[in-house]
Amino acid sequence: MSKNDPLDWLATHISEPRLRQYLTRTGGDPVRAIELYTWNAHLAAAFFIDLGHLEVALRNALDSRMTVRHQRLGLQRTWLDDPAGELGRDLSPGPPRHRQPYTDISRARGRVRENGKPLDHGQILSETSFGLWHQLVSKKWTNLWPDLAGAFPHSPNRRRETVADPISDLRDLRNRIGHHHRIWPLPCAKRHNQLLDVAGYIDPNLRAWIADTSTVPTLLASSPLGRPEA
Repeated sequence: MSKNDPLDWLATHISEPRLRQYLTRTGGDPVRAIELYTWNAHLAAAFFIDLGHLEVALRNALDSRMTVRHQRLGLQRTWLDDPAGELGRDLSPGPPRHRQPYTDISRARGRVRENGKPLDHGQILSETSFGLWHQLVSKKWTNLWPDLAGAFPHSPNRRRETVADPISDLRDLRNRIGHHHRIWPLPCAKRHNQLLDVAGYIDPNLRAWIADTSTVPTLLASSPLGRPEA
């Protein structure tokens, strides 16, 4: 962008390297670049709403199955306490050296304490990250899957990958949105279908509700790139 460009002031706040990614995609047209930047922000916000609905439902579904598993094994306290150390809790004496996914649970506890809230199961659960739920269904924790498969009663099969693969993609999308990165280069229509699919595996009514209230399809149809990314 030249120093005489009327949009130079915006580059000061957005940063020229970030804005240049949009300029490159729009053939150097600053007006179209800002249009793309604004549209990307609206699309990210719309996705974030839908991801939020899915995340809440996902953590409740997985929490329910983890609770049943915990009780069946006769373990003390709740599964978030990880009394057997199977989720990475360090049971050795001395300073703890927790591993994932228990590290995420430990951080959630810390946020509850910082907020001055009761340190109960529900409060800790509300502070967990999307990453925790992705980890629980990931390949590394296949020992949990026979129990966690029940969280997705409407999945077309009981294969872990059917659930874990789209959740992995959605976690990446959520992280990009959280860091205000571009999402238009992603296959956004596919990501939204993945989001709806996982919701439907939990409950078809949840899928229908997210689909009915979502503004993502409308925004994809109005893409300044000329067509929705596939």
